[in-house]
Amino acid sequence: MGALIYPPPGGPGILGVVQTTFANAIRQEISLATQARTPGENKITIVLFKAAGGDGSAGELADTPLVELDLMSEARAAWPQANMKLSPYYVQNDYGPFGYAAGRSPAGDTCVYAWQRIEPTTRPSGAFKRGAISVRLQLCDKARSEESLLGVMYQLRINADVFDPWRAPAQIGRIFVPIKPQGVEGFATVTPVSQPKAVPRRQPAASKPVETPVLPPGTPIVPAPGTSTGTTGPIVPAPPATQTAPAVLVPPPPAGAN
Repeated sequence: MGALIYPPPGGPGILGVVQTTFANAIRQEISLATQARTPGENKITIVLFKAAGGDGSAGELADTPLVELDLMSEARAAWPQANMKLSPYYVQNDYGPFGYAAGRSPAGDTCVYAWQRIEPTTRPSGAFKRGAISVRLQLCDKARSEESLLGVMYQLRINADVFDPWRAPAQIGRIFVPIKPQGVEGFATVTPVSQPKAVPRRQPAASKPVETPVLPPGTPIVPAPGTSTGTTGPIVPAPPATQTAPAVLVPPPPAGAN
């Protein structure tokens, strides 16, 4: 069973596909890899209606327009801890306009919930060519920014016959004309951009003053070897040189004294 929609190359990767078949539609829930620390599931939900309409009776799945849905309740249910806020920006990917909400969880993850409904195309006679396609993307990640998560919505590829993109004129509301929430300062986020925390500079520890010992009066100061006190002490004269005693002249004994 192949997926009806694929995330962009590079991920998030597909972990599994659960398909439910209705009388008028096929719904797939595609689980995606996650590194988030917030309770919830990264996944894409796509519903491909085989024909227009469907009221939910006789095994059919109801095809409800977006204006009749509480999409913010869906976003909060997907990420109950993320304080989801509705984006006020008009955006569209290659399949047309979509909406989204974004928030940040207490764990520090950034979360996005996006929704899109691709209206059924019509034949020249006015009859519906095929049914609508409903897409939900819910992503939460600990390292990726809101812009990066929303970028997945721009790169989704539906594995089904959806439209003829080469016939789309480049204007708002048309398919194959991506429009991103760009402002004068770049990508406009719904959640405040977190600033890196300033690391306080460590102040050098104040050095303690060296206490000079108080010596009693009269204590001689002995300088350390190899140092000079820079002071001039009393000059002590050198001891007198050893004096040689004068020789004593002994007169010879008188002659004939023997």
